[in-house]
Amino acid sequence: MFAQSRGATRDPLTGTWTGELVPENGSDPISITMELKFDRKREVSGTFSGFPSPGEVKAGTFDPKTGALRLELGKQGESAVLLILEGTIIKGTATGRFTGERTGEFKLTKKP
Repeated sequence: MFAQSRGATRDPLTGTWTGELVPENGSDPISITMELKFDRKREVSGTFSGFPSPGEVKAGTFDPKTGALRLELGKQGESAVLLILEGTIIKGTATGRFTGERTGEFKLTKKP
């Protein structure tokens, strides 16, 4: 019975995430919504909105043991990575830093 229950643990990443990217240069925060999918091993894929052009996760990883998250983001249909988000997920909230075209901090919360 415990083995079945344990195997059915909730995916801590797949779903809708909303939050903000706060640039260091004093620019206004950027509201962002992400639809993420975790393969339950290491890889993360997904899409996001909140920028002038729709975007997608070009490469992403998540370590469920440590909560470490890394997402490389870019415009849909283009190969270039424009932003890299690196942080941790704790109890449905992802926080960390982003680098690339802009730098700053981010906070995202998973919708129930």
